[in-house]
Amino acid sequence: MTLALRAWRGLAAFEALASDWDRLAAAAGLDPLCNGHAWTLAHARAFTPEADAFGWSVERAGRPVAILALRREPARGPLALRRATFLADGSFDSDYLAAPIEPGLEPEVLALLLDAAAAVRGLEALVLSSLPLDSALLRALEAELARRGLPARRHPAPCLAAPLPRSFDDFVAARKPRMRTKLRAALRAAEEQGATLEWCTHTAELATWMNELFELHTRRWQAEGRPGSFADARRRAFYTELARTHLAAGTLAFARLVQDGRTLALQLGLVAAGRYYQIQEGYDPAHGEERVATALRALALRALIERGLTHYDFLGGDSRHKRDWGGEERPCLTLGFPLPKWRPRLAYALRAAQDRWRAR
Repeated sequence: MTLALRAWRGLAAFEALASDWDRLAAAAGLDPLCNGHAWTLAHARAFTPEADAFGWSVERAGRPVAILALRREPARGPLALRRATFLADGSFDSDYLAAPIEPGLEPEVLALLLDAAAAVRGLEALVLSSLPLDSALLRALEAELARRGLPARRHPAPCLAAPLPRSFDDFVAARKPRMRTKLRAALRAAEEQGATLEWCTHTAELATWMNELFELHTRRWQAEGRPGSFADARRRAFYTELARTHLAAGTLAFARLVQDGRTLALQLGLVAAGRYYQIQEGYDPAHGEERVATALRALALRALIERGLTHYDFLGGDSRHKRDWGGEERPCLTLGFPLPKWRPRLAYALRAAQDRWRAR
């Protein structure tokens, strides 16, 4: 049956696609957090001007079988290519991204969508970030680019997640000796000082907890001469909306470590499909030597394991710190490519030639 393409524009139009979006994302087996409609809409409300949100719904017999949601990048200079990214991208907050497409239709859908994107006035290239290497979307996209002879730039985008065993003792035992010592020392210090773990469970307390997170996160990074993520008001708005939505849904996992009525550290996380996603954290740098952040994560981990969660997902970025906590790579790829227009094709070809020259 023939596929039909329907263009949409603006956040209200995207909001109206919620049920079809989540139905298709579930059918495609996409990672449920950052590919959820709620996440994408919250991100768009915070970071994307109304006129910059656009995309297409692909329909069969009047029923959507795929949705592509994009945002125009801000201008990067008069000579830079005019690009678009996934609607949830652009701020380094979203990972494991993909477009929700009914399984088996990826090649046909992508051919339609690339033609539609090429017809958008002023749009020259797409940069699709953090595509899982095993995604059907990435395989079909690579094949379609090869078929059209379009060059592409590929950049690894590693993410890390720790599988959780059946008990916290097993988790600690699986760590390297120095990490086991660090964990036990932090937990012992927290117990001796009377520090306790608390979870945010009521709407009335959420604003206070979020303000504490913003303050301690900022204070910790300012101690190193950096502004921190929450210097950006848009990011504060984004995470506040996410926390409110997930609290109402019962999937917020927002923990803090408290001693004598004073908050020492906070850890904002969300739960989806039995998986915990670590979103943001902050701690009082005045208590850094007491390892309050380590104690909080360990106490929260114990509780998450007791709840039967299967993974502790650190999301994007590779580091020794995450690997010390058991993080294993979930490889992703950022793929940038020109649309079939002469200027972007020339720019990508020149960049590829430059890369080959540097490699030699």
